[in-house]
Amino acid sequence: MSRVAPVLVCCLYGIASASPRTDPTSGRSVFTGATMPAATSIDLDPAAIGPGQFDYAYIAATGVYDHYGVRLDNVDLATGAITAGDPLHDNEISPGGMLAYVWHIGTDQRATLGFELRSAPGETFIANRTGLGYHTLGGGQRNYEVGVGTSLRIIDSLYVGVSLNSETSYLHLHYARDTALENGNGANGLQSDCGGAPCGIGNAQASEDYEVNVRTPILSTSNLVANLGILVTLGKDVFLGIAYHAPPGLETVTEFDGTVDVRRSPRDGGNLVHGAATVFLSQPASAVAELRARLPSALDLHVGGRWEDLSRIQAYDVRTYGSTFSSANIPEWQLRARGLHDAFSLWAGVEQVELDRSHDWLRFGGRIGVETSSLRDQETSPLTISPRSYTADVGVQLRLGPLLLQGTYGVQYFPTVNVANSSFDPRARVGCIASGYDYSTAACEGVRDGYGIASADGQYDRVEHAVRIALILQRL
Repeated sequence: MSRVAPVLVCCLYGIASASPRTDPTSGRSVFTGATMPAATSIDLDPAAIGPGQFDYAYIAATGVYDHYGVRLDNVDLATGAITAGDPLHDNEISPGGMLAYVWHIGTDQRATLGFELRSAPGETFIANRTGLGYHTLGGGQRNYEVGVGTSLRIIDSLYVGVSLNSETSYLHLHYARDTALENGNGANGLQSDCGGAPCGIGNAQASEDYEVNVRTPILSTSNLVANLGILVTLGKDVFLGIAYHAPPGLETVTEFDGTVDVRRSPRDGGNLVHGAATVFLSQPASAVAELRARLPSALDLHVGGRWEDLSRIQAYDVRTYGSTFSSANIPEWQLRARGLHDAFSLWAGVEQVELDRSHDWLRFGGRIGVETSSLRDQETSPLTISPRSYTADVGVQLRLGPLLLQGTYGVQYFPTVNVANSSFDPRARVGCIASGYDYSTAACEGVRDGYGIASADGQYDRVEHAVRIALILQRL
């Protein structure tokens, strides 16, 4: 079998936005998974790239489209009465891409190498909705990766694999800060003047705007991500793949460095202040397993699951620095709470099997699944909407000689969440300040964890669409 060296030319594009959740276009998606000899397995389960007879180049364009609907309720500080606010809607698009080459080494094919450039669709936050601004005005997180993976056949029924990626992450946070609420009932607080009337909560005259743009180093050992996997043959056409994905650099906390622009509130002059910023974030590990078994009528059954250590992501720890920040009463430390917990996903489906390359020119597949919530209802906010959800994915593959064209589409439906007694409670900050910041109180505990800001009581809706279009050129 002849070999060719890959020549790779790629443009990966995107907005400054990496998701705490695994790429929805890979894993549960049709024609991908921890047992599939596909380029997507370089990350998912590097052992799975081993089986196969052909070297191939792989290029894919991916994208995620999120539709959000949020209605926040208003809380009266004096009476505790709640009134429904206006519903707000937002659509966010996050593109991605992947370029890879898989090379089976030698005539016995005991070793396989895979090379990739990849940027999965990033996590994007609701943008440009001033009514949600104390939680989010936009931004997101995105990863750019370059990596190499290898699969070794130990015995005929066992492959082991490892891949190592250098991953650079970009994080953009855009939000508002209520300078009146930050001071409680004290000086410059809720009773202070905002255009001739007491400021109260959420007054635009007291709203301070933050634009944080930070990233991890481009070249650093703290950026290295290891993926470990095995692929076991349990019987004729029955395979089990298991993989573990470590956090970047095996670090407990990842440091992002960059800049912050602060637009002071109108009552404070509205001037723009520049400074430096550092954000500390604990990024998650994950594990995935998949069983693939042959069914009658040339079908493969796929049953898979995933665990994600999202409980590491409790908040964005934002530190800001500037020579004029102290005199402008800009805080050096803020927590942007998320409050995630571990999440589990399960999916199952069938795919047609290509038995004859010259005749099986068209293949179809489909999968359905369920994902547990990644946070309690009380921690839901416009920044993080992730209750229990349901997924459905379909795919089609067209063969044109050595060229394969794949298209997959998936939808993830998040049932409506109605939040009362939200952990985000402005009364907690007022009470904490009144107690003299007594952190033994429940109010101050919420403030310390980043929840003492605008209320997040209300109703939340979300639907996510995911698309992957891939071209595969096999070397015959």
